[in-house]
Amino acid sequence: MSAPNIPINQALTDSLSLKIPLKDCNVIDKRLTSMTCIYYESLDAVDCELYPPKPIIIQSKGITLRIGLVEIPIYDSDLEEKIPTKFISLTLSSKLLKHRYFEGINSSNINTLYNEFIALNVFRCSLETFVNGYASDIDVCINLYVEHRNHYLDALKLLIVDSGTKSKHMHLVNTPDNLGLSINKRQYAKPSLPFIKLYYKEDELLSKSAEFYNTFLFPAYDPLIRNLTRVEATIKNYDHKRRLAHYKILPQFKTLKEYLEFTPKQLNDFVVFSLKSYITPQYRIKSPQLSPTDHIIFELIQNCIIKGYDEDSLLQLVNTFQSNDKKSTYVAQSRMRFKIKKLMGLIVFKDQKLQSKLNYNNHVLSYLKQLNIKL
Repeated sequence: MSAPNIPINQALTDSLSLKIPLKDCNVIDKRLTSMTCIYYESLDAVDCELYPPKPIIIQSKGITLRIGLVEIPIYDSDLEEKIPTKFISLTLSSKLLKHRYFEGINSSNINTLYNEFIALNVFRCSLETFVNGYASDIDVCINLYVEHRNHYLDALKLLIVDSGTKSKHMHLVNTPDNLGLSINKRQYAKPSLPFIKLYYKEDELLSKSAEFYNTFLFPAYDPLIRNLTRVEATIKNYDHKRRLAHYKILPQFKTLKEYLEFTPKQLNDFVVFSLKSYITPQYRIKSPQLSPTDHIIFELIQNCIIKGYDEDSLLQLVNTFQSNDKKSTYVAQSRMRFKIKKLMGLIVFKDQKLQSKLNYNNHVLSYLKQLNIKL
């Protein structure tokens, strides 16, 4: 049986944290709410000091389920103050969809994830209570194919070049089984500088997620993951949501139910907006002392480089000119080639950034263009 195609250049939800009010749930496994203490085996003694409940972690076939208890201050409109409120905290992952992993978490399959947690007999709640839980730490991903591994490395390097002073947040990894770029760190991310990671999804599935891949995706997806890459951006918390609403990227939301109403286009806009948070605005160099005609050509060449042309592509345009006879055509084309090379040389000499784009244009900019990133 063949596998469904992997959605390409379409935003999906990979994982998220869900917090469900404890008062709306029935706890079955008392470990979830029981205080803990330390037992010293060698002394056969128990420390009298009590500690908060430890999360219940269940691992099976490459899927990790984490269920814990947290306390968060929630504003009470009647009391006009924040009241400490207990929640059951879950990590929802698209891996819970198993063979349907590449669908991502959506309104059509959320019932499947709900049933997976209820079947663990740790707690019970209604589906309505489940989807009305608070959603945060949401990883939104986009899958993209690349022609060659080295092309992807070039794209990551170009993102670093174009991040300017924000390059300090860029962390490139290039090993035989792990190629990717982490932008910022999850624990240090803030609304204006979100956590983003770009990585070679094929590598990740065959190494870090090998058990899951071999259990649920192989061999059906084997030909489809070749040269598959992924970009993920995280919606961290309330402040981050508020910033996205301010810039009209996503409407303000709290619950999982509200989040699942967003369209792939809206989620795609969020990922692109996040990436652009780290991209330095386009820089145009001032033209040197040139004639009016050469000035116009100089500016147009810069536009062409920024939009994806390289020197060979520009020189090919010369061949489209034809004069009345072969000799005059040859002379005119030679002059045009000379002028393009001369002006191109000025750009390369004066601007290293445009030079880097020139080198990468053929394969890198076409890849980044899929994400609507214009460098």
